[in-house]
Amino acid sequence: MEKYIEVMKKSQELAETVLEGLQHIQKLIGEGKHEQSILLFEDVLLAYSTIGRSIDSVIRELGNDTVSAQQADVSKAAELVVSAFEEKNYAKVQEVLQFTLIPQFKKLTAEFEKAFQPYLVS
Repeated sequence: MEKYIEVMKKSQELAETVLEGLQHIQKLIGEGKHEQSILLFEDVLLAYSTIGRSIDSVIRELGNDTVSAQQADVSKAAELVVSAFEEKNYAKVQEVLQFTLIPQFKKLTAEFEKAFQPYLVS
């Protein structure tokens, strides 16, 4: 597990940034800045997929099904946001962000913390 410690730390840091990005997207949509919110959402999705790829082997080695299940929930919620953006239904984007994606992502980061904590405490 030693070889994964840096990956765990960086993934947690990037997850915090993703969460901040999601919250900022909500603000941008509220201000009517739809184009900016779409561009930021693309960056957030890229960061999220980077986290997923980075921790894949860690999660497999830990045998943590909870994190994998939570990742699937976040991915489904992200797909809903993408669909709403495609339909230019910004009220729906706001709704999915507020009630589904952000809460699911917070649960995922909590699962990361729980899974990684034993290895990151020194």
